[in-house]
Amino acid sequence: MKVLLSPSIAFLTKYVCKLFFLCLLFIPTVSSETFRVALYHKGNPPYSIITENGPSGIFVDIFKRLEQLTPHKFVYRELPVARALKEFDEGNIDIEPGVNEQWRQARKIVGLYSIPFEISTEVIVFKKENAINTINDLYDKHVGIVRGYSYPNFEKAFNENKIIKVENLSESILLKQLITNRLQYVFIGFRTILYYQQQPIYKQLAIGEIVSEVQAKMRIHPSKAHFLPELNAGLKLMLENGDIEKIYQKYQ
Repeated sequence: MKVLLSPSIAFLTKYVCKLFFLCLLFIPTVSSETFRVALYHKGNPPYSIITENGPSGIFVDIFKRLEQLTPHKFVYRELPVARALKEFDEGNIDIEPGVNEQWRQARKIVGLYSIPFEISTEVIVFKKENAINTINDLYDKHVGIVRGYSYPNFEKAFNENKIIKVENLSESILLKQLITNRLQYVFIGFRTILYYQQQPIYKQLAIGEIVSEVQAKMRIHPSKAHFLPELNAGLKLMLENGDIEKIYQKYQ
């Protein structure tokens, strides 16, 4: 039999749960720490935006909020994706934001993962005159991806050269290659292409089918496993309070 809570009891239950997570956040660890966070070279807006004034974007805003909720600090290292993965393996990066464990199964250090805070959607993008009907239409075509990004559903086709993978350092470079007809198709984050399409030059690009849709999490180096409960508590509180949603809305 399903038991329905009265509004007052339901409110109290939610309040107690929230209080529990607040308490978890402020349980003192050995001391405050500084964690090294990877941001991809040249950025992948709106998640990370790299300018001469320093980094900004969704991930940076999330960590700024976590600095308010915990005693810890976060510093950023701007690296190409492949280099960031290597630095994580070697223990020189503590956190890689916005990834899924499926993407890192082949790495030397798979890492630990936070609770999810977003659904990460990747799409195929092309000029309208190069429209395709299905993913199978990509066979024998060149497709641009960011070096170090993983698309498990396409690895077999890539390895067998049924789809010719062309790697480059960043989304911005891939989109420039698309505009100048050096590439006909690229895989890119849905939020990322929407962000770039605020610029008139990219409005001519069409968004095709979804190529990947997974939960986005924080990847933590195993040497920092003690931080994971605090991180999860902070993210959960931010999700419940609407902080995460407000951050994403800021960059729409």
